Amino acid sequence: MELSSRIKNFWEADAESYSEGIRKELSGQVKDAWVKIILENAPPQKELDILDVGTGPGFFPIILTQEGHRVTGIDLTENMIAQAKRNLEDLGLSAELLTMDCQDLQFNDNRFDLIICRNLTWTLDNPEKAYAEWRRVLRPGGRILVFDACWNLHLVSEDAAGEYKQKVAEIDKKYGPYQGTGHHDPNELEAISKKLFMTNKIRPQWDLETLLRLGFSKVFADVTVGERYTQDEWQRAVQALHPPFMVGGEK
Repeated sequence: MELSSRIKNFWEADAESYSEGIRKELSGQVKDAWVKIILENAPPQKELDILDVGTGPGFFPIILTQEGHRVTGIDLTENMIAQAKRNLEDLGLSAELLTMDCQDLQFNDNRFDLIICRNLTWTLDNPEKAYAEWRRVLRPGGRILVFDACWNLHLVSEDAAGEYKQKVAEIDKKYGPYQGTGHHDPNELEAISKKLFMTNKIRPQWDLETLLRLGFSKVFADVTVGERYTQDEWQRAVQALHPPFMVGGEK
């Protein structure tokens, strides 16, 4: 089976558990933190046309539609889009939700004011092509905001592996055995991850360099962004295994 098919099949099977996760986020302070992070880094328009790439079960369309913005969410997996539609309907909200490959967008040029993406770019087989596509559909002055982490560097780097094991040992000692991220098939995820383009990249440096090369007029990064939406001490310890970052670019 081709790697792209393995990736799609894996996330199709994780849709329900991811949907449960965002419902928990919607019920706590995490939601307000994310709204603030996104909108303070967005273009200043009161009503934005927003594209959420890799929307999953619809967290960003929910919280940004509630703020009065027009949101389109896309995902490669049909199950994620089905979950997103259900979650928005349950809250009486509406957004355009489409099954689409983010590396081959079916939108006209200059369509969106803001493109956002959470925990997706590490899975892409050609992230530079994706970034070029996202820039194409941005309006002049529009921005992209990408939230991600170096999720799998410890699988291919001895230094990162040593640091990762030390942090896991600290979590085990303080909180009990670390159970991982709760994916349905951790072995398959690790096998896929070792083959992904982003796995051995140092980020967000790679992203900043790539965005500049693609013609973004301004790029920026925040490697402390995770501190703003992390709720408790245990979550901060787990987050330290894969420190989140935000990287952005302006067209």
